[in-house]
Amino acid sequence: MKPTRLFAAALFACTAAAPAFALNANPHASAFVVLYQCDGGDWLAVGYPAPFAAGSEPAARLSWNGSTVLMSHARSGSGVRYINRDADLEWRTKGREGSMFRLSDHSTILANCRES
Repeated sequence: MKPTRLFAAALFACTAAAPAFALNANPHASAFVVLYQCDGGDWLAVGYPAPFAAGSEPAARLSWNGSTVLMSHARSGSGVRYINRDADLEWRTKGREGSMFRLSDHSTILANCRES
């Protein structure tokens, strides 16, 4: 048997024998939603795709103020940054906190949003 087929057979045998909970031990192994509470009492929900879906789905779905906006990854010096030029929005996260800005003038829309 070729090494790649042997490896694939061994991998299948290991995953087939593993209990179901071990396969999903990482809570972020699939798509997930994070709720944030921001200064002023505003709430924001952000849906993130499964890590293995990177490139095939938007980087994030931001739901706030009655609408949902699809966000794309953008370059960031620190933390993670998402933007939507059409909606003129920027969402920045670092650790368990984030803030939303107007992309055109960098004015703050939601500040000090913390995972709840």
